[in-house]
Amino acid sequence: MARTNNHTVLITRPNDDLTTNHLFYWAGLIVSLAKRKGLTVLDLAGKRANRKNFESYLRKKSPGIIVFNGHGSPSVITGHNQEILVDTKNSSQHLVGALIYARSCKAGQVLGKVLVKKGAKAFIGYARDFVFACDEKYTTKPINDPLAKLFLEPSNLVPIAFIKGNTAQQSHNKSKVAMRKNVRYMLSSEASEKERSSAVWLWSNYTCQKLIE
Repeated sequence: MARTNNHTVLITRPNDDLTTNHLFYWAGLIVSLAKRKGLTVLDLAGKRANRKNFESYLRKKSPGIIVFNGHGSPSVITGHNQEILVDTKNSSQHLVGALIYARSCKAGQVLGKVLVKKGAKAFIGYARDFVFACDEKYTTKPINDPLAKLFLEPSNLVPIAFIKGNTAQQSHNKSKVAMRKNVRYMLSSEASEKERSSAVWLWSNYTCQKLIE
C-alpha cells in the first residue's frame, strides 16, 4: 500500500498556452492545500517549470510527492515551453520513493512504468490523452470555469488525497469515483448541451487513468 511520510511536495505548473494555463490555476489549489497542511511545497510555477530547477529540487529535497502538470507523451513529461523535465532515458534516481501524479497526455503508457521500475513508489497518470473541456468565457479566469471544473476537480483529487495521507490506490479510487459522478450528471437532463457533449471526454479520462505500483 503505497503512501508517503515525506512531507515535501514538488509541483510543476507551466502556463505557456491555454491548456497549461488552466492547469496552472487548478494546480494552485493543490499548492494552497499543501501549505495549509504544513507541508514543504516546491512550486515550479510558470517559467520556473524547467529542467534545471526540477532536477535541482530533486537532488536537494528528494520530495515524497511529485505532481506534474504539462504536456506529455508515452516517454516524456514537459514543463514550460515544452522543455522535457523527465523521460524514459534520463529519469532521476531522486524520484525513488516518490508518489507521482502526472496530469499529462499518455505518460501512463510507458514512462510511468519506467519510473516505478526505477524506484518510484507509485505513478498515477493517463494511458491516452488527458482531455478537458473549457468555456471560452472563462479564459482569463480558469478557476471559475464550471465546465472545466467537471474535469479538473476530480483530477485534483489524486494529489489532494496524497497530501492527506491516502495510499496511491485510495487516491486513484477517489478520483475515479468523482469522475463517474460527474459523468452521470453530464448525461442527465440537468446538464447543459455543452456538458452533455463533453461527457465522452471525461469518460475517456476515467478509462485511461492508470495506477502503476
